[in-house]
Amino acid sequence: MSGTRDTPSSENQRVLAIGELLWDLLPSGKEIGGAPANCCFRLSQLGVRARMATRIGEDSLGNELASILAHRGFDLSLVQRDPSLPTGTVDVRLSADGSPDFTINTGVAYDALQASPELLSAAAESALLCFGTLIQRTRAAQAAVLELLKVAPQATRFLDINLRKDCYSRDTIGASLEHATILKLNSGEVDTVARLLGLGVSTERARVAELLNLFELECVLVTRGAHGVFALHRSGEEVDLPGIPVAVADTVGSGDSFSAGFIARRLANAPLAECCHFGNINGALNAARKGGMPEISPRDLQEFAAKHPLIPR
Repeated sequence: MSGTRDTPSSENQRVLAIGELLWDLLPSGKEIGGAPANCCFRLSQLGVRARMATRIGEDSLGNELASILAHRGFDLSLVQRDPSLPTGTVDVRLSADGSPDFTINTGVAYDALQASPELLSAAAESALLCFGTLIQRTRAAQAAVLELLKVAPQATRFLDINLRKDCYSRDTIGASLEHATILKLNSGEVDTVARLLGLGVSTERARVAELLNLFELECVLVTRGAHGVFALHRSGEEVDLPGIPVAVADTVGSGDSFSAGFIARRLANAPLAECCHFGNINGALNAARKGGMPEISPRDLQEFAAKHPLIPR
């Protein structure tokens, strides 16, 4: 996979996921979530050395979250604890087809993320940083995120734009794109970004091409849920893969598992199509299970992948 910046050569390269770690409050009960946290957990299950830069409260929800994740082998060494703000929560409603609708609660611990010396050191030694816009909804947290990105100029910066109602702005999107290497967004987010940035083109492909022209992006990934993924590389290479059909339990975290699969193959310098396909594999497996951090064994992954080989359309 060619690019405008040097790429890591091994899955053993470190990844730093920057953003929210929280509780998704689903109709069936609470589940640990947060897009970068979901991605970080899945990366760890895929054998990638991933750590999380986030902040949770010194409260019962934070203690429970930390206890569960420690038991599951999640690296909590960089997780900050806030003595006054509560652990983040999101109210999640599911539609008939399992699609989530989010109400994201404000004034929570991850809104006060700090670029501590430990985080700055971790960012500087990482081969890839992944981040989004939700963690940047406060000025303090956005400043911390940008500071972490700036100390890792040679790292790949994977932006899952992850637009959530009332939690982003044109300035946040623009600043994030200025620091990104790889952009991931869904079809609806393509429309939103095009409107906010005033892109003068109408088709999805043209909008993606315009984003590549405007920013120093290596490639743009557009996830389409059950309809697969489209990717356009700065070199002109295109990938258009169909979705992988599964019986959907819910789609919470499926996009994050796609990101993890893509990143894992990206760190191994796999071709763009292979990166996208492995993302599809992980996203589909996630959708077949409940919650944003389902356990997926290596055997389950291997057997599922064997049944769904890469067949470009």
